[in-house]
Amino acid sequence: MARDEHLPHLENIPAYAIGALDAEDVAALEAHLKTCASCRTELAGYRALNDSLLMAVPPRQPSAALRKRLQSRLPGAQRTARPQWSWSFSRMAVGASLILLLVMNVYSILQMRALQLEQTRLNRQIRTGQTVMSMLSYPATERLSINSDKVVGSLLVDKERDIVALIVWNMPQLSENETYQIWLIDPQGDRVSAGVFSPESDQAYTTQVVYPKQSLVDFTGVGVTVEPAGGSEKPTGERLFKVDF
Repeated sequence: MARDEHLPHLENIPAYAIGALDAEDVAALEAHLKTCASCRTELAGYRALNDSLLMAVPPRQPSAALRKRLQSRLPGAQRTARPQWSWSFSRMAVGASLILLLVMNVYSILQMRALQLEQTRLNRQIRTGQTVMSMLSYPATERLSINSDKVVGSLLVDKERDIVALIVWNMPQLSENETYQIWLIDPQGDRVSAGVFSPESDQAYTTQVVYPKQSLVDFTGVGVTVEPAGGSEKPTGERLFKVDF
């Protein structure tokens, strides 16, 4: 093959060796290389030269700024930016309104609970007063005096209906960890708990009704002692009074 026929291909071999040849010329050159041994030899020489040039340049570490910039472009380094909260006046106003609404709801709940407790206490007082009035009007009710160094009052005993009512004046207020406990006393002197109670803080007297689980004929007296909050199985504290019937 004449050199003039090789010339267009020979001119393209250097660019082809470094991957800079146009696609159309690449196809023509690669077709020519299949049939031309001298052009293949020329291409091999250029490739060897290209490799030697690459190896002749010593490797250098990229600068920190360049490394950071290149790493930031990697797909794995792309992170979703966290949303930044911007507290505008409208958002602050909405937040303050929600807090105020929450405080008002808590306050309303506490007020409702306080009213329920007060209503329960008043209902108990009404029921107790009605029971005492019915006992006083019942002929079989026995009325006994309560006289001690600390308190005075009356003890109402209805053995037919098994009801006992205490009406005590000026009972001393107790601490939060103390309570008054009522005891029914049997003929052998043993005490059976009949419940605990606290004096009325808004009245000069305290009324407490007792409904024993056993018949009153099994007992001969009633006593009250100061016990730890929640009561005791047996009397452990100071005796406030004792009345025999």
